[in-house]
Amino acid sequence: MLNKDLNKERKIFVYGSLMEGFFNYKKYLEGNILSKEKGIIKGKLYDMPLKGYPAVIKGTDVVHGELYALKDFNKNLEALDKMENYFSEGNHNNEYNRIVVSVTLESGEKEDAYMYFYNLKDSNDFENNAIYVSNGDWREHKNNLS
Repeated sequence: MLNKDLNKERKIFVYGSLMEGFFNYKKYLEGNILSKEKGIIKGKLYDMPLKGYPAVIKGTDVVHGELYALKDFNKNLEALDKMENYFSEGNHNNEYNRIVVSVTLESGEKEDAYMYFYNLKDSNDFENNAIYVSNGDWREHKNNLS
């Protein structure tokens, strides 16, 4: 479980518009990063073209992303919660749930981090409007669309 020791760096794993080079990175994270590492998690990545951003749901695929240690973690996490429409743990109205995941780094080491996991409320709507990203890599997926 994520270490709640205030002296221990807490981290967040991002896989979409919050990654470096994307629009929400510039808006929310640029200048607030203490460290960045590439990593992977288990899940299934989808493009939600009607919304313009991705979603990760339960699965066993590899999802690529970036692991960040943030300056002023709590303040930045609060801003990210608002952006991700996360209201509170277990809230049915959350668009994304903030959960703790095990991130595997390029070195093979594992670290626990927060991430935003899509709250699948209407599976029919999701299946009709979301596009499965089979390689689990949002950056590559977006580059292939341009």
